[in-house]
Amino acid sequence: MLKKLIQEIFPKVCGICGKISKSWICPKCYYKIKNELKFFAVKQKSFKIYFLGFYEKNIRKLLLRYKFGDSAYLSNLFIELIIKNSKLIQNIKQYDYIIPVPMFIKNKKVRGYNQTELIAKRIKERIDIEYCTDVLIKIKENKRQSTLNEKERIENVKNVYKIQNTEKIKNRDILLIDDIYTTGNTVKQCVKELKKAKVHRIDVFVIAKTR
Repeated sequence: MLKKLIQEIFPKVCGICGKISKSWICPKCYYKIKNELKFFAVKQKSFKIYFLGFYEKNIRKLLLRYKFGDSAYLSNLFIELIIKNSKLIQNIKQYDYIIPVPMFIKNKKVRGYNQTELIAKRIKERIDIEYCTDVLIKIKENKRQSTLNEKERIENVKNVYKIQNTEKIKNRDILLIDDIYTTGNTVKQCVKELKKAKVHRIDVFVIAKTR
């Protein structure tokens, strides 16, 4: 009864067109974007990376609005796109823990949310998988990666992340969650830090990857 009342007061709206919808993306908008969405799994040197699509067109516009447009509600849209991809879901279910790439606490307070953490939370709500934010933390502020060249990006993420509570994930299969994969320097540093816990396996999922 309460859930129904809440839905009537705060109905779901499509994250793209803004119209009231049964889902966080309406059929019309899903039809427009579905050709951009595929299941990709690419093997890197020390981990596998899964992603829904390339960082371009509608996906790029949505991610930029999600990160910088005060649009936390778009996490609901992204989880709908994730859930609709059965191959991706089957792969996610292989892991023991999902861990989001953390934000520096001051930056999180300014933005009001960690966009990657919200996606991880939504995955946890829809899939039976453990989720934790107390293992990998960001201990200092650094410059935004998108403003730097390749050499600067590598230096910019060094000694920024720290692992704690290592026993929690020892010998476990870990899926690191982020929103966008460009040069991969942020993810690589996080993976390097998480491996100190002697995890069994660690891979990465992002919404989009640059070509």
